[in-house]
Amino acid sequence: MVKRRNPVLVVLFSIITFGIYAIYWIVSTTNELRDLKADAPNPWLLLLLLVPVVNIIVAFYYFWRYAHAVVSVKAVDLPGWVLLILLIISPLNN
Repeated sequence: MVKRRNPVLVVLFSIITFGIYAIYWIVSTTNELRDLKADAPNPWLLLLLLVPVVNIIVAFYYFWRYAHAVVSVKAVDLPGWVLLILLIISPLNN
């Protein structure tokens, strides 16, 4: 089961920790999704976000797979494309 988190606190903690909590949040929720669904992205893929230019492609691919996994386990009542847009403009991409 994916743990429900307060989105306001996620944003607040991400701001307070200068984005470190956002990285922790995305990795921990990805691991929870991987326990439920095999098609969730691998959290180690996030290391490629450190590589210039490649990070744009990896971010889009990662968040597309993440959004698809979230929608498939019915963790959120949003269409996949809306969730993808929200993830792309999330605090992780500051």
